[in-house]
Amino acid sequence: MAPRARPLRIAFIHPDLGLGGAERLVVDAAVALQKRGHEVEVFTSYHEPGRDGRSFDETKDGTLQVHVLGNWLFPRSVFGSFTIVCVMLRQLHLVASFLLSCLLFHLSSLPLLSLLVIPLDHPFASSLDWSPRRQTEPFDVIVVDQLSLAVPLLRWFGQNRVVFYCHFPDLLLSPSSSASARNLPTTPRDPRAGQPFSFAGELRKTYRAPIDAMEMATTGEADKILVNSEFTASVFERTFADLRRRPRVVYPAVNLEVGQEVKGEVDEGDKWLVSSDEPMLLSINRYEGKKDLALALEAFALVRSSNSAQEHTHKPLRLVLAGGYDPRLADNVRTLAQLQQLASRLGLSSHAVATGGPLPAVPSPVAPRFRPVIAAEPPATAKGERAPDVLFLLNVTARQKALLLDSAKSGARALLYTPMYEHFGIVPLEGMAAGLPVVATTSGGPTETVVDRGLGDDAAAVEGTTGLLRPRDPAAWAEALSALLALSPERRAQVGTAGRARVRGFFSLERLGEDFERACTDAARQGMPIPYEVGYKKMLAFVAIGSVCTASGVAAYLVGRM
Repeated sequence: MAPRARPLRIAFIHPDLGLGGAERLVVDAAVALQKRGHEVEVFTSYHEPGRDGRSFDETKDGTLQVHVLGNWLFPRSVFGSFTIVCVMLRQLHLVASFLLSCLLFHLSSLPLLSLLVIPLDHPFASSLDWSPRRQTEPFDVIVVDQLSLAVPLLRWFGQNRVVFYCHFPDLLLSPSSSASARNLPTTPRDPRAGQPFSFAGELRKTYRAPIDAMEMATTGEADKILVNSEFTASVFERTFADLRRRPRVVYPAVNLEVGQEVKGEVDEGDKWLVSSDEPMLLSINRYEGKKDLALALEAFALVRSSNSAQEHTHKPLRLVLAGGYDPRLADNVRTLAQLQQLASRLGLSSHAVATGGPLPAVPSPVAPRFRPVIAAEPPATAKGERAPDVLFLLNVTARQKALLLDSAKSGARALLYTPMYEHFGIVPLEGMAAGLPVVATTSGGPTETVVDRGLGDDAAAVEGTTGLLRPRDPAAWAEALSALLALSPERRAQVGTAGRARVRGFFSLERLGEDFERACTDAARQGMPIPYEVGYKKMLAFVAIGSVCTASGVAAYLVGRM
């Protein structure tokens, strides 16, 4: 057995710690490292504490120490535009505040300054309990994800070793088509292929050129680079070919113990989620256009119209779409409204409700005609009256999600995962961990997690199947769903057992902790000291030349005024 790594002080720096796949990975990795004996803290520009906060429970119940800083100077966007520029400025503000707190630690022994600095052992009331007078003990390793802009600052000014986790190159995440810019439906494209020519796209490329060049340069400064899948690794190597670095794949994980929390009594406020005895198809995804939730609606409508659902279940089938929803984001608002309109055109009744607490009362970013209809209460169904065909559940809690994934309580028959060219996709793993068959697209990360060996009559010949992979075609998806609905209880149990075994073997929290610990330990032991690196010397020369030029200019101005 390999020797256990020495305990490290590790900081995670993440832009907005809300509800999403990237945030789930940060929380899981931080908790896994903490369980392995390391001291972990999380720093972010945005976090909602409290029972109704839109954030994961581990960041609110004291499991992780979360700090919000550097969040007051720059907005999220300027009139809905320049989002990436604002995100970059917000990260610089976050990192500058972080480095200042580390500097205060080194200066806290000075006689006068020690009276102003808050002591290290001063308790935190919540993630929002931060002050510019706070000091932070330096860290051995900093884990940065999503945006690499601050990596050189952390290494050169903070003298920290940095592990950068690349969920996906940001320059490929930015939409370049005029349709996506106007929030209209678009067909997902393979990020490894080039974008079709358009004048709007060329203008956007010009605007993005310095940002993309900066992303490549700053990504290359990280001591260790991690990605979430082999698919992302291939895209990274193609996109950042000049770096000539092969990133290490560290798969996100699923907590296999989460489902245990719904084994007891269901909370009174959640009983309506499992009150129906009708079978259900489940989709879990944020309400974003790129998640292609319309595919789930279209396939569901085809299954309903073919009557195959009632033939195999003897009861009407329903669809539940659960996911994160932020009324401040135009994409979320427009996507939900478009899905409601699509359901109406398909002849499906629907109901939308926020189950994770009331939505914040903020000004809507879109015009009234583009806003969805969100009810204040769950659907009220009298005895003998049918529930809505489609339920849109906004901001479900961790317990509610576990409840929906529990087929014995919710009646779930399959999990639908619709995004194309997804970088990884944690939701299929959550479905497999709960024993649900998964239907996903034949692209991106799900091809590395979902095993499709068919659903033939010979169970032994297709042993190991955890779901079905299909192209983005509603008819193909409807056929796959009908096949899953037709499975016998024994065959469905076999698929569920194979899914749990795959998650336990390849995507457990223990494995995630081992992989992150190895990366952080390797970074902490990295090569020569940072001040001896060529990049650091170039930075010092740049600062020195700039200072000399500025001083010379000021001196010349003052002499000329004399």
